Amino acid sequence: MKKLSCILLVLVMMLGAMALAETTGVIEIGTVEELAAINDNLSGNYVLTADLDLAGVEWKSIGAYAPSGESAEEQEIPAAETAFTGSFDGQGHTISNLVINQPEGWAQGLFGCVSNAKVGNFTLENATVDAQMMSADVVGYAYCSTVSNVTLVNGRVNAHWGEASAEGMYGGIVGAGMGSMVENCTAQADITLPDGTANAGIVGGGLEMTSVVGCTATGTVTAGNDCYGLGGVSGCGFAAEQFTDCTADNVVITAGDNCFWIGGVTGYAGGYADEQYGMPVTVFTNCVAKNMTVNAGANADGIGDIVGAGFYNEQVAQSMGAPFDQPTQFELVNCTTDSAKADDTAAAAQLLEDVKGTYVALFPIITDPAYDQIWLDHCAAVVGDEMAPAVAQALKDACNGTIYGQEAIDVYGDGSNGAQFDCLFINGVDQITFDGAVISGTLAGETVFSHEYAYVSPLSLGGMMNGYLYETADADAGEFKYFFMMPDTPASTYHLEFRYGSDVDALTEYATGPYAYWLAAGFTVDADQTMTENVIGLFCDENLAEMAGEQPAA
Repeated sequence: MKKLSCILLVLVMMLGAMALAETTGVIEIGTVEELAAINDNLSGNYVLTADLDLAGVEWKSIGAYAPSGESAEEQEIPAAETAFTGSFDGQGHTISNLVINQPEGWAQGLFGCVSNAKVGNFTLENATVDAQMMSADVVGYAYCSTVSNVTLVNGRVNAHWGEASAEGMYGGIVGAGMGSMVENCTAQADITLPDGTANAGIVGGGLEMTSVVGCTATGTVTAGNDCYGLGGVSGCGFAAEQFTDCTADNVVITAGDNCFWIGGVTGYAGGYADEQYGMPVTVFTNCVAKNMTVNAGANADGIGDIVGAGFYNEQVAQSMGAPFDQPTQFELVNCTTDSAKADDTAAAAQLLEDVKGTYVALFPIITDPAYDQIWLDHCAAVVGDEMAPAVAQALKDACNGTIYGQEAIDVYGDGSNGAQFDCLFINGVDQITFDGAVISGTLAGETVFSHEYAYVSPLSLGGMMNGYLYETADADAGEFKYFFMMPDTPASTYHLEFRYGSDVDALTEYATGPYAYWLAAGFTVDADQTMTENVIGLFCDENLAEMAGEQPAA
């Protein structure tokens, strides 16, 4: 995608925040003729009242693209007088047999160009669009608009090359998107590109500052030689505020020679952490690429399971300069592929086998005065004899907290000035037993909970500790609905670390929410003296590792 000026970025944000202009009444659409007549009133609010069949109709896209001015930035802003600026609610109806044959056309689709508009709530079935640039079966170019709850069945977009089509931008739902939202859309489509063009995906093509949420893609993307930006869901996900809960399933991407930036979900993506550029880092959350096939020709580059690459190449760096002289940044949060999910599932099942046994809280045991000398010996080896007592006490205190959640937040705030972690078992249990898929807890020998758990997904605690999330289907589980297990076992770290509760999002936070400053640490009830000494040593060594090269030996 092209570099944007600060002026354009401000305009996009301002226009994206504007409410749709109110028009008088709602206009019902019940015939093909009435649908086509939207072009006579592009600012109206429309509702579809019947299924429509466009077979045999020479369709003219609703709304046309024309630049708002002569500058490069103004050419990305469509003229309001030619674009569709109203709303269209399909009310669950189906529009079928759309055919557009405009090999030299820009912004082609059922809707050609929409600006500050809302389009959605319908099915488009059996659609074929032949066009040159910024085109899709549903919306060719969406500017500061929302496209939602659209299902595309048996869609096809055939891109045709022209002198201006190097950036291409073709998709099943949206071809080009700027400052828009594509939400809860499903596309089953085949997208075909000639040599020397780019930005194609089954849901969206070239999407800039456009969020994609809850969308699913199935079908094919087939490109010639010298193409880039090919993805299952979208070709490009540049500076998107959200890219969440999207799935590419049974997608085949085929690329010719010298193609690059090919991803299971998105071909390329990202933004810049520096806010002065106005291009946020794209975060892919809960996105999945499964049953994927990528067939790339010679000299292919930048191929990824979820995202192919960040936006960067030498030509761009030389011609555009900062910030494009460095790759855009993107993040993947809980994103999976077939192979990754299979590996995670196997590892999560194995973890429950490896931790079989009954556990009590770790720290009341290992901070017993009987083990003071072991603490001192390990600390002295790093900080010396003089400092060892104070350091050992500080380590013990750090994990001997007795408050968590809001009470701890009230005392510790964000933890920047110090905090204690509560590492006990909460919610009225003093022992927890892991027996394969069954996890149970007791208090003074009486059962408090017992449920069977199944692996859900990988999970991260504060972005620093990664583990596995398990869930029970039992409706009465309450605060034992989820178990979040770190990959620790008695054989690897001599202890366990885990959390449990009813709120998944809260289980991923350190210093906020109902589980703030709490992380349970378990120690097997049949641990011997050697294991006790080993876990104290591990705790000291890991926490003092950064000091090892700075302090004299004892």
